[in-house]
Amino acid sequence: MHRIVVAAIAAALSITGLFAAPALATTNPPPGHEWQVQAGGPPIFDLAGPRGAGNRFYPAAITIHQGDSIKFAPFGPHTVTYNRPPGPLFALFAPFGGTTLADPGKPLNSGFIEGPPATFTVTFASTLAPGRYKFICGLHVGMSETVDVQPDGATLPKTDADYLAIAQAQITRDLAALDRINTEATENVEDEDGSPTVLVGAGNKRVSNIRFYPASVTIRVGQSITFLKTQDPTEPHTVTFGPEPSDMLQQLVARGGSTYAGGKDEQVSSGLMVTRKQFDYYQLAPLAPPLPVALTKYRLTFTKAGDFKYICAIHDGAGMFAWVHVR
Repeated sequence: MHRIVVAAIAAALSITGLFAAPALATTNPPPGHEWQVQAGGPPIFDLAGPRGAGNRFYPAAITIHQGDSIKFAPFGPHTVTYNRPPGPLFALFAPFGGTTLADPGKPLNSGFIEGPPATFTVTFASTLAPGRYKFICGLHVGMSETVDVQPDGATLPKTDADYLAIAQAQITRDLAALDRINTEATENVEDEDGSPTVLVGAGNKRVSNIRFYPASVTIRVGQSITFLKTQDPTEPHTVTFGPEPSDMLQQLVARGGSTYAGGKDEQVSSGLMVTRKQFDYYQLAPLAPPLPVALTKYRLTFTKAGDFKYICAIHDGAGMFAWVHVR
């Protein structure tokens, strides 16, 4: 699976440093003006790396002229996709449709982009009909950007500086939500039979903490743990023990059953854990099986003593791992 890696320099960036300083403070910029939109929020870090970020475009809506362009600057992995064609999510990993939106009926897609420093610039043709155009991120449910295209020469409602201020406010709100949700997720949870429960990610419709909660669980031989992907609506995850297959798709397929003894080469995995809304959004029905269908609960019984590290195969590069201690 492609590892999610965020440049370490991002930790030192202030919110105002995420966007280039606006060149103009006017609602009537010259033809061909380039606007800026950030795809995803700056990450919050812990000792394991980037703990979480916002899964939104900042600002979430913008008004421009015909002939203008928008530079999308991602934090983390995202797509910038217009008029998505049918087909599983993986079809969006390669770019298609070019970089100019001239025909509202045709698709345009950045492909899988990860930054900084990567960016993707969309030009809105001078011949494009005025109207409202919606872009999405194919990786994150609900992550959309509304672009209102006005005729060339029309007075626009906001300046670059206005959009910068809006984006800053939205990012500040989401960073606060990340910390609040992280704190709430650290509370211990038990299943109906008293066995421990682990949250696989924690977030809301705008943000996600890519961590297991709690990060360490101690149980007895023969006891089970229930893993819940119910508190993270925008990110997919896995619960994976043992070596990973080298094939990306195979990393998302459930394997190993419902017990784990911790053998050297033993592989046990939930497979892809997503909500029904995510499963439908990713258009995964043609791939199920072997991919699990809208799996949000995974229960595993541990049959031998030991200390076992496990990962999310999608986010292990960002430090999403935890431990089970069996005594």
